[in-house]
Amino acid sequence: MRKRIYMATLRSNSLFRRSSALKLTLSLIELFVENAGSCCEYLPMPFLPRSASALVPAKSSNFSDDVRAIMRLAGPLIIGQIAVVGMTVTDIYVAGQVNADTLAALQLGGSIWSMINLIVIGIMIANSPIIGNHWGAQALLSVRFQFQQIIWLALPIGIVVVGAVLSGIRALAYLEVTENVYQIAKNYLYPFVITGFMFPAFFAFRTTFEGMGDTRPVLIFNSVAFFLNGILDYALVFGHFGLPAMGGEGAAWATVIVMSFLLSCMAIYAHRSKTLKTIGLYKDFSGPRLASLVEILRLGIPIALNITAEFSFFAIIPFMIAHLGAEIVGAHAIAINIDSLAFMIPLGIAQALTIKVAHSQGSGNPLEARKLCLVGFKLVFLLALVVGAAKIIFRHDIAHLFSNNASVQLLAANLFLFAAALGAVDCLQMACSGALRGYKDTRIPLVIQVIAFWIVAFPIAYTLALTDIWGEPLGVYGFWIGTIIAAFIAAVCLITRWNVVSKTHIQLVRQSKANTLE
Repeated sequence: MRKRIYMATLRSNSLFRRSSALKLTLSLIELFVENAGSCCEYLPMPFLPRSASALVPAKSSNFSDDVRAIMRLAGPLIIGQIAVVGMTVTDIYVAGQVNADTLAALQLGGSIWSMINLIVIGIMIANSPIIGNHWGAQALLSVRFQFQQIIWLALPIGIVVVGAVLSGIRALAYLEVTENVYQIAKNYLYPFVITGFMFPAFFAFRTTFEGMGDTRPVLIFNSVAFFLNGILDYALVFGHFGLPAMGGEGAAWATVIVMSFLLSCMAIYAHRSKTLKTIGLYKDFSGPRLASLVEILRLGIPIALNITAEFSFFAIIPFMIAHLGAEIVGAHAIAINIDSLAFMIPLGIAQALTIKVAHSQGSGNPLEARKLCLVGFKLVFLLALVVGAAKIIFRHDIAHLFSNNASVQLLAANLFLFAAALGAVDCLQMACSGALRGYKDTRIPLVIQVIAFWIVAFPIAYTLALTDIWGEPLGVYGFWIGTIIAAFIAAVCLITRWNVVSKTHIQLVRQSKANTLE
């Protein structure tokens, strides 16, 4: 079965290299998007443009113009996000140079932290479309007020994060791992108690800037943080520059220092930026307003659960395969972290679509929002094909970089084949999720993700990986196959949902215009 999967992946990659196949695939995507859900009744949506009295036609522009418009936002976000994930990849790389136990421990500890911070990111990212809507409508006082409310929300969330980290440390004791792996993982997690207080506040600033379309802070500060993290990892893990050799724990303390740097930079930028000075984000600081906090949570909690539904699928794999040995866990760590790097491309484009849709909706232009989304879907799919080909071609070289263990190298190289197949479908579901967040449509996407990943795909993945129901157990490969299935189901359903939502907004604005003329 493994051989069949391997050959199918290679044939698929070869097919997509042909220009005719590419054109056909893109045409099919566009055809599906245009017609998906056409049989569904238009349902009222909770969010309408502020200026619904007029329907502004989409700007006359070609594909390349729209791509540039999206990439002006997405480019800095992609690079900035790659820098963030690059910090984790650096941690894994450094751990791999120590030994297999340290590599496995950081993957286990990192999985716990990832599950926690994804929930935080999901809640806080709800701030971006709210800010974007106010910014599109040029309601600057509302932008200031919303920023102050998200800062208030960051404080209690930080306390919850600290409690979650401590609970995660206790959960490590129940895993079937060696005592050495357990101790390293536990020591790695303790410094994140400090990071937990800073992380929500950092995202409060970040989502505010992104909602306004200012992605420069993400690019500049995260890029600097990446290099700082690399230096600190080298110094604290191995004991250089007069600092103690702390092993895996040193990588966590490097993260604490870097997060302090990032939060400080964001706070200073909010005060000194010429653009932001006109808004005065810190001016007349309002107290917490229950209605505003509830709105953020109403949007944010479904987003958080949506993101967690997918990423927890990946995060739980190390725990499910821990008993198979440190080498398998380590190989999965390499593959998943490299895949996370590649995933920053569709994630950045998804974030850009969130901002663009929110701006277009706020300015009363749902046609432009739909047009840019279609361009974004095509763009993200093309980029996924390119990245997937790179994963396959350079899989052995990448594996050799992250481990000197031959078994880990071979397993990781094999997993890159599955990662390439995953990227081709996962990019579309991520882009659709981002677009729907711009429409403030978060509940149905949550339902879709839960069904796709946990109700349908997880039982398939579990039985493929750890039982003989389908034949010989495939181990970690079975979980990756399940993820590909889940991403495909989610992509189809989310494209259908986006098609209905975007057309509904256009129809409602047209109806509003007709009523006004009457």
